[in-house]
Parts: sequence; C-alpha cells; structure tokens
Amino acid sequence: MTANQLHENVMQTLEAIIDPCSIASGAPGGLVSMGLVGDVSIREAANGAEVDVVLFVTEPGCMMSAFFQITAKQKLEDLSGIGSANVSIDYGHIWDPQQMTKEYRDKLTAYRACQTAHMKELRQQKTA
Repeated sequence: MTANQLHENVMQTLEAIIDPCSIASGAPGGLVSMGLVGDVSIREAANGAEVDVVLFVTEPGCMMSAFFQITAKQKLEDLSGIGSANVSIDYGHIWDPQQMTKEYRDKLTAYRACQTAHMKELRQQKTA
C-alpha cells in the first residue's frame, strides 16, 4: 500500500466517526467534515505504520473528546498496514465553523433552512 493510499484510509476512517452532537442536531457529520482533524503524520515502521493524529473539539468543555480519541485510536489500529496509532486532543485549538468542509457547511445550512421553514409552518397552523 502506498503512503497516499494509507493516508486516504486514515482520513476515511476518521470521517466515519460521526460526532454524536451533529446527529442530535439533525445533520450528522464525521470528524473530517466537521473540521475536527488537525495534523496527521504517518511514519513507516517495522511492524506497520505509526500514525499520529491531532483532533480538535468545537469547544474546550466538549464531552466527546475522550470518545473521539479512544474510537479513533481503535479504528486506526484496526486498519491494514497500521501498527500503532497515537491520537491526541488539542484543547488549545480554537475551532471555527469555517473549518468544516464546504460540503458539510452547505448540508448544515440546507438542514437549518428546512427546519426553520417547518417551524414557521407549524406556527402558522397553530395561529390558524
């Protein structure tokens, strides 16, 4: 497996970890889409690649950080070609919605517009 393929597998694996808060908001998003993946480094080693990943949280008090860290480590170490994974959380990083992918921001905007329209319709029905 090439280094590029391994990097792509790592990113796909991180994207498959869905932020539970995004599910609760009605617009599920993976760690990559949500802009929660920082530096990713991959080094070749005798027993498989060593992967280091830095994750972010949307706010310092986010209760999902341990879930993200543990889940990412487990899923990355299950990947073919990876010997070990070190996943850390950068609590000092100031996350901004602009870090989300454009595709996810568009999805979130469309969902919120639909939700707003639905709420307006319910209010109109209530007053009619």
